[in-house]
Formats: sequence, C-alpha cells, structure tokens
Amino acid sequence: RAPVQLRFRCRGESRKPLGIFSAMAKKSKVLKQKKAPKDFEKDKRKVGKKKKAAQNDTKTDFKVRQINMPAQSVLVEKGEEVTHRKLGLLELLAHVQHHSPKVRRESFQGLRELCTLHEGVLRSNLARIIDATATAPIDAHAEVRSAFTDFQAWLISTVSRITIVSFASTFAL
Repeated sequence: RAPVQLRFRCRGESRKPLGIFSAMAKKSKVLKQKKAPKDFEKDKRKVGKKKKAAQNDTKTDFKVRQINMPAQSVLVEKGEEVTHRKLGLLELLAHVQHHSPKVRRESFQGLRELCTLHEGVLRSNLARIIDATATAPIDAHAEVRSAFTDFQAWLISTVSRITIVSFASTFAL
C-alpha cells in the first residue's frame, strides 16, 4: 500500500502548503510511544540520571513543627515557691522516685531548701512530702539513704511534735 500524501493549511493564511505528511508517519509516532516496561526487565539509564521511584513506592518523609504556647508555660505554673534551680514542689517530689540516685539525693536537698525558703510550703504540703519520701529509707544506694536521713532529721527538728505524732507510723527512726 502506498503512503497517501496530505496537504494542510491554517485558517487565515495564504494558500501555501505548510507541509506534506504521510499517513505512515502517524503510525510510526504511535509505535515510538513508550510501552509499559516488562517484568524483570532492567531499564537503561543515561549517565548522571537518577533512578525513578516505583509507582507503588511509599513516601516516608515527614515535617516537624514547633508550637509556642506562652499561656501554658512551665514557669507560670510553678509560681514563686521554687528552689535556686527553679524546681517547684511537684518536680522535687517526682524526682524522689527518679531512676538516677544522684537526682534522688538532690531532690531531698531541694526539698529542704524549698521548705526553708518558703515556710508555707511545709505547712500546707507536709502529708504529701512525707508520703512521697516514705520509700527512701529502703533505697538501694547509700547516698540517697543518707540524704533522706539528713532531710528527716531536719524535718523533725523544724515541725512541732504535735504535728509529727500524726505521722509517726511513716517515719523511719
């Protein structure tokens, strides 16, 4: 079959032929289009080109943003009753149960400092302090036990005897 020649013109232009295209050219363009890659066939890439990601590839990248909430600042919730290390009563009581013996030892020193600087803390939270420190006498580390003994001796000398009598069962004497 011989190729058919077609002439094309654009509207509004002179009657000059723009080009001669054959019907076979259209078929060759269709054949040149990329076919779907066959399974287990290695794609040939040009030098310097990166490998294209697979269609079923999972994207695992993520972005992290920080949110600033000045109304919920940790410093606002602590109030004025803090140690020189800016630790409040709740943080110090949490540090009594910390996994590090150094932090547990420093928590007793901080409790003593806090109660010395702010006398109202000891009066209003005595039961909470004694309950939180009740397991310290059986601590595995000697430095924690000695810090607790010093704190308890200071506590007994500071608080009145009438108040101590109500907590006598929890004191390690």
